[in-house]
Amino acid sequence: MNYNCNCSRTNYSDRNYTYWENREITSDEFEIINFLEKSYDLRTKSILHIGIGNSFFAKKFFKNQIFGITISQKEIDLAYSLRLSNYKVFLCDKYSLNFKEKLNNISFDLIVDTNLKSYSCCQDSFNFYMENLFYKLKKNGTLITSKNGMNWYKNLKPKLSFNLKNFFHFKLKEVEGNKENVLSENELKSLAKQFNLEFSFDDKLCYLKK
Repeated sequence: MNYNCNCSRTNYSDRNYTYWENREITSDEFEIINFLEKSYDLRTKSILHIGIGNSFFAKKFFKNQIFGITISQKEIDLAYSLRLSNYKVFLCDKYSLNFKEKLNNISFDLIVDTNLKSYSCCQDSFNFYMENLFYKLKKNGTLITSKNGMNWYKNLKPKLSFNLKNFFHFKLKEVEGNKENVLSENELKSLAKQFNLEFSFDDKLCYLKK
């Protein structure tokens, strides 16, 4: 994977990394799912899910056309084992140059990313991602993120691990990240203004509409 910055990065495509495929859905993602089920008309909507995890999201909304990206090959293996006809996933770091290439000529009514900035290596990388993300929104399309996910920062490091099911395998371990990756509402508002998007929020989620 290639990037627009010179920061040190893990090559996520060089090994079959395990990450979130066998873990429970996060509370942040659950809040978004709860909102979509109760308050959002998903009929005929195309969806991009950033960070597919255990694919619980795709199983919930399997009637929709869903694209997903992840940095874990094991998450992709699980996603395709579900045999959901409307579900297509890609191995891709959202902050990379490859993000736009992987989703070439595809745009979406809804984009879901629970942590927009949390894993970013630098501000340039984050800004580049957001520009590409907004470009992928259709007219009247909406980006939804978690307010809780804006408040933390992590980094992912490869680790050789062992258990009786997988024996020796490589996993992605969360470690302390960059404190500058806390994403304020003001920064998100500024991005919305820059890209001419409507910005709104409630007590748990933020919404940016094109």
